[in-house]
Amino acid sequence: SLQIRRGRAARPLTLPTVSATMLRQLAIFACLASASAFAPLGLAPAQGLARRPAACGLRMQATETAAPALTPELFTKLDRDGSGKIDVKELSEVLPRNDVKAFLARADLNGDGEIDYAEYERLMNMDKFNDAQGGNLYVRNAINLGLLKPDSVLADCVMVGNKGFDPLNCATSQEALNGYREAELKHGRLAMLAAAGWPVSELVQPYLSKILGQPDLLAAGEKAPSILNGGLDRINPVFFMGIIIFTATVESVALKAAKGPEWIPGDLGFDPLGLYTGKSEPVKRDLELKELNNGRLAMLAITAYALEEFLTKASVINDTPFLFKSVL
Repeated sequence: SLQIRRGRAARPLTLPTVSATMLRQLAIFACLASASAFAPLGLAPAQGLARRPAACGLRMQATETAAPALTPELFTKLDRDGSGKIDVKELSEVLPRNDVKAFLARADLNGDGEIDYAEYERLMNMDKFNDAQGGNLYVRNAINLGLLKPDSVLADCVMVGNKGFDPLNCATSQEALNGYREAELKHGRLAMLAAAGWPVSELVQPYLSKILGQPDLLAAGEKAPSILNGGLDRINPVFFMGIIIFTATVESVALKAAKGPEWIPGDLGFDPLGLYTGKSEPVKRDLELKELNNGRLAMLAITAYALEEFLTKASVINDTPFLFKSVL
C-alpha cells in the first residue's frame, strides 16, 4: 500500500488491486473487439461468430488435434461417392447435426441441399477474405470502383471467372448471365483459333503457294485477308459455304442441348482427348477457368492484330518479328 498523507491523516490506496481490475476489463474488451473485427462484413458480430463453428468443425474432421484448412484435396475426400457434390450425409459424417445446418446455410448458395465445387471454392475464399461478395476480391473492388452494382447477380456468383466487370448492367438475371457466358465462350473459342491462324497464315501461305504452284491468297503486303486488309475476294466461296454449314451444325447442337440444373454454359460435350471428362472437380474447375481466360486474351489479341495491320500497313509477323520469326 502507498501512504498519502494530508497533515496527520493517512489513507492507504491499493493500486495493485485497481490495476488488476482494469487489466481484466481491458482484456475482456479486447476479446470482444477482436471477435467483432473478424466477423463477416455486413453481419452483426454475433452472426459472424455463429457461422464460424461450422467451418471450424469441418476442419477438425475426425480428430481433435488436426485442423487442416479448406483445400481442393479436402473436397475430394469429403465427396466420398464421387458425385462432384458434398451432400448432407457426407457432411454428417464429420460434423454435428447443428453444425451441418449452419454450414449449409453459409455454403449452399443455390439452396439445393448440396455443395458443389464452385460453392466450396466460394467458401474457401470466404475463409480467406471474409464473407462479403462471397470472398471474391475482384467483385468487391469492382463494386467499390463503380463497375458493378451492389445488387447485381454477379455480386455473389460462383460462375467461373467472375471478375465483377459489368458497368452496363447487362447481367440482369441468372438466365441472362448464362446466355452472355455462352456467347463469351463461343467468341473466345473462335478467337483462339483466329489468334493462332492469323500469323500462321502469313508465315506459311507464301511457302505453300510456291510448293503447290497456286496463287498467293494473302492480301497486299503479305497480310491475312480481312475486312480491313481486303483480299477476301480471293477466297473460294465454297470455303465460306463450308464454314457456314459447320458453324450452323455446331450451333444447332448447342440449341438442342438440355439446359437443366446441371447445365454448364458452353458445354457441348466435345472432349475427344479426354482432357476434361472423368477428372476431379478441382481439375475441371481449373480447366474451365483456363479456357475462359485464354479466350478473353485471344479476343484482345485478334483485335490487336487487325488494328495493328490496318494502322501500320504491314503484317503482324513483320511488325513483331521477335514473336513470330524468332524460331521459324
